[in-house]
Amino acid sequence: MAEKRGRKSAYETKIMPRFDEIREWLINGASNENIAYNLGINMVTFYKYVKEKNEFNELLKNGRIAVVAQLRSALIKKAMGFEYQESKIIERTDPETGEKYQTVETYNKKALPDVAAINLALKNYDSENWSNDPQGDKLKREELELKKQKLEKDEW
Repeated sequence: MAEKRGRKSAYETKIMPRFDEIREWLINGASNENIAYNLGINMVTFYKYVKEKNEFNELLKNGRIAVVAQLRSALIKKAMGFEYQESKIIERTDPETGEKYQTVETYNKKALPDVAAINLALKNYDSENWSNDPQGDKLKREELELKKQKLEKDEW
């Protein structure tokens, strides 16, 4: 098989060598627009590479999977409440010598469960039982069932 000769594509010179950087940007929450800007390409080119270059598409998907897992974990932690330590530097003066010194005081604290996080988590993890509009959801399910039955009748 003959070797490919000629100039390398912009993808090979601008994008591929920066996969590690792109991965870091994704972990830090970069949007597609941020990534395209950092790479010095326009959005049309960016989406062309996403469509045509499987390894680039996979990099973007997998990079965001890690972020989603971290966000899910943070949401659940916030919904359940958690304990943490907080430290404070206190400046004091020795009454005998008048010398100033610092001490560190550490406190154990508890973040209470967050109602908004609980609501969001339940709507996502137990959507059958939790909704902002349970009656509306029930009506939509019934409507869908009726449409299904009508389609089945029409096919006969």
